Amino acid sequence: MNRRHFLRALSGTALSFPWLSRSALHAADAASAPRRLVCVGLDFGLRPESFFPPDHGPDLALTPLLQPLQRWTRKMTVFSQLEHPGVQGGHYGVHAFLSGVRREQAAGFADGCVSLDQLAEEHCGGLTRFPSLCLGVGGGDAISWTRSGIAVPKLEDPGAAFDMLFKPQKKSATEARRAQLAENESVLSLLAQDARRLAPDLDRWDREKLDEFLGAVRDFERSNTTQAAWLDKPTPATDGTKPAGGNEGCMERVRAHFDLAALALQADATRVITLNIGGALPVTNMRGINRGYHDLSHSGQDPDKLRQLHVIESALMAELDHFLERLSSMKDIGGTSLLDNTTVVFGSGMGNASSHANTNLPVLLAGGGFKHGHHLFFPKQGRQQTPLCNLFVTLLQQMGIERDRFGSSTGNLNQMLL
Repeated sequence: MNRRHFLRALSGTALSFPWLSRSALHAADAASAPRRLVCVGLDFGLRPESFFPPDHGPDLALTPLLQPLQRWTRKMTVFSQLEHPGVQGGHYGVHAFLSGVRREQAAGFADGCVSLDQLAEEHCGGLTRFPSLCLGVGGGDAISWTRSGIAVPKLEDPGAAFDMLFKPQKKSATEARRAQLAENESVLSLLAQDARRLAPDLDRWDREKLDEFLGAVRDFERSNTTQAAWLDKPTPATDGTKPAGGNEGCMERVRAHFDLAALALQADATRVITLNIGGALPVTNMRGINRGYHDLSHSGQDPDKLRQLHVIESALMAELDHFLERLSSMKDIGGTSLLDNTTVVFGSGMGNASSHANTNLPVLLAGGGFKHGHHLFFPKQGRQQTPLCNLFVTLLQQMGIERDRFGSSTGNLNQMLL
């Protein structure tokens, strides 16, 4: 059975559980609840002095930036001194947050610079109408990358994303989309034929570039096939409301994206979501803020900049608290909550924006059924620092994806988290 038929066969049973009655939902076995992944990346990180607890071990201490998350101390873990070995460049290193690999380094890794979310999508994306959802607010870096090194476009309009997820399509639109996907299939077939014809005449460098291109073609083919398989299925149902458009404040925009992510997971429209919070977040519409986000991130020892930056970062943590509360209140299979079955990664590829450091990355893990309530500290062993990708290996395995390596990993963190 080729992959096209396999995806179509899988998609025939993929949308069963969201429409179960309430009694059937609670009677189901909690072990059958699907695993989900949400990755939130901040372009400018978090001020280390305000984020990392002073002591490590159990009984997670609440620092100023962790105070808004007080009610989740038993369902979250903070990590310090994790990093991506070899990834430097200040702001330019941020795009490697979920991959551990800068794009120009991709050729040296078996999986290229594929990001955590997109690797998860490769394994479970065919089970939902939307294999993954990439959201963004405030512009910023790409943090979601396909295996072929293509940045996944971000959806920055939560209202338009809501319509894409939940608005029923007219029959004429469905037929037009079917024709477009069929045309895509024909074009992909021609591209593959041309590639086979050209390959024998290319030198090594050109063959490498052709392999990159064909990788992008395969990504597109997989997406095209998945979309075609879902054309005749009803759109997911939700009782949520469409986010308002207009001139909301920046934290209202962040909340709209978090709310959209929660609704998408609840409806099983997707099981893999990224949200990038970029440096163009319009923070000057917040009370007491009179400088841009980027300017404030280079706070140095300026007391007024530090005060304003703390206001922004605390507000972002409060929005994460709101998101965790939404997931915790949503019921899942077997009477569990959506948070119990959703791994939430919150952090950045920037350790200290003020000094442009890509070391000691701020990372917080919540939900997902892990052993929580700790501050896990990873001191250097000589010159060796524990890779953040070790954590990512554990997260992939928790989703049922059998992986021993990912990116720059040297192992996993299973003993500490599972």
